[in-house]
Amino acid sequence: MITLIPPMGILIDIPLGILMWTMVGQFVLGIFLRDDSRLALVRIIRGLNTPILFLTGLIQPAFINDRLAPLYAALVLFIARYYLFPLIIGFDVESFSQMPLEKLLLSAKADLGL
Repeated sequence: MITLIPPMGILIDIPLGILMWTMVGQFVLGIFLRDDSRLALVRIIRGLNTPILFLTGLIQPAFINDRLAPLYAALVLFIARYYLFPLIIGFDVESFSQMPLEKLLLSAKADLGL
């Protein structure tokens, strides 16, 4: 099932999908933890997401504060993954579960019988 997507689509989409989900994770952790948390997971996620937050900060509207910035960046990455990259690379995405990373995760879940 994943072989219907061109290899370039997989190479571009999977890292962007991982970044998108870490942005969502940073937003959720930001709800429950303070900004100056010393938890190792929070430091790793922030270190991974800082360059993307900087780049999306260039197009970020002024009404979005620092707490919402990871969610905005995840939305920008989702729009790029769902609309822009399938158009450029040339593969069809009909639903969220048809995106390469999510399709890979769902097929692994089915193979494991979960």
